[in-house]
Amino acid sequence: MRKKIVYRIVGLLLAGALVGCAGGQQQTVSTGTGNVSEDAAADTEKNITKENQGEDAGKVKGTGNGTGSIPQESDVQAAEKNFEAWQALLKSPAEGPEKKLMEDIYGDYKEQGGEIAFVTDGSIKDGSYNDAIYKGIRMYAFSAGVSFSHYNIDINQPDGYQEGLRQAVSNQAKIIVCGGDGFEEAVGTLQSEYPEVSFLLIDGVPVNELGVAVAIEDNVHCVSFEEEESGYLAGYLTVFDGYRNLGFIGGKEVPPVMRYGYGYLQGIDDAAEDMGLSNVTVHYWYADSYEPSQKIRDKALGWYEEGTEVIFACGGSLYQSVLEAAEEGDGLLIGVDVDQSTLSERFLTSATKDISNAVIISLDDFYAAGKEWSDGFAGEAVRYGMKENCTGIPIYDTEWRFNALTMEKFGELHRRIKLGEISISDEIDVQPQVSFTLNVDKTGD
Repeated sequence: MRKKIVYRIVGLLLAGALVGCAGGQQQTVSTGTGNVSEDAAADTEKNITKENQGEDAGKVKGTGNGTGSIPQESDVQAAEKNFEAWQALLKSPAEGPEKKLMEDIYGDYKEQGGEIAFVTDGSIKDGSYNDAIYKGIRMYAFSAGVSFSHYNIDINQPDGYQEGLRQAVSNQAKIIVCGGDGFEEAVGTLQSEYPEVSFLLIDGVPVNELGVAVAIEDNVHCVSFEEEESGYLAGYLTVFDGYRNLGFIGGKEVPPVMRYGYGYLQGIDDAAEDMGLSNVTVHYWYADSYEPSQKIRDKALGWYEEGTEVIFACGGSLYQSVLEAAEEGDGLLIGVDVDQSTLSERFLTSATKDISNAVIISLDDFYAAGKEWSDGFAGEAVRYGMKENCTGIPIYDTEWRFNALTMEKFGELHRRIKLGEISISDEIDVQPQVSFTLNVDKTGD
């Protein structure tokens, strides 16, 4: 009886309300479907509420998932607003039936043996990437009454990634969720070995031992994002707000991080051109690690001491070292993947992607299809972006720390990107050509 009731609730929440990311639209890597009408996008700009402008522009009021969507007032967006209100209720101290869905009152979490297995190569509470994946799993599992477990691999073992996935399989996992480039080869190897197990791979595609992409089997679904859009917004708005000396510290030279970084550069370049600036400087470096380290701290502190005002800390937990440097060097930083404004007042903003909702949408398809991927998900790699409300910067339920930037300007830029009026390249083979001073440090040094 319990699952019938919970599934009925989750049907209302997921099928009707989970439109914050994707909204029932899907953009495949190869075909790029999911367009937004000009009228709908025009409504986006028109319906920015007055309380989020003028005298109150210093701090945005409202509720929601903080993925960069603009406040909507039209009936077309009612479902999205309901979902935003639901998420806000989950975060609030007030009690309510929706909040109860995030409490593990039925013991859905299992140390081992959960149907949904989250296998990760880092902390599930990293305040960023893994945290977002795990939140999506928990939200779905608690709502649908599905058991779940999480496993942490030993990255120092030669076959650590494969062994982590095999452990989940041996513990009767029906679907294994993993994220990042480290899992690409493991999924590429095991997808045919375990056809009875399904895989959800975030930010990656199956590859062989040489790192060459292989065919995606029907038991695998891959999700990635248009990070270049979020990076562009963060870069453009930071320059627009008055900052002229910026930096970028990325984890590894892998597609998601590079798209964030190259989008960031494109946004900075367009802002400098639009504003007629000739005094913008950017330092750019890949740390070759997602973990905090003295090397990252020293690099960031050196930049701050040389005059860098804001550093985009892009990758896993490395932001911890950049934050330490920002506190010592009196600088600011831009967070990544999720809204990190609550971690410190040093975060100017965050370049986000709605990983949690992408996970929920994927799991909902898997269970709705009878514990297998549907035809639209099986063997497919999809990318979600601003058209699906999956990329941007947080404006709901956050600390708005821009000073010169108004919501009107933000809405205009958001609308133009969403309509495709601003072209943002997702090319990562070649670094974007820019007109400002760009200092690129060698990776890892």
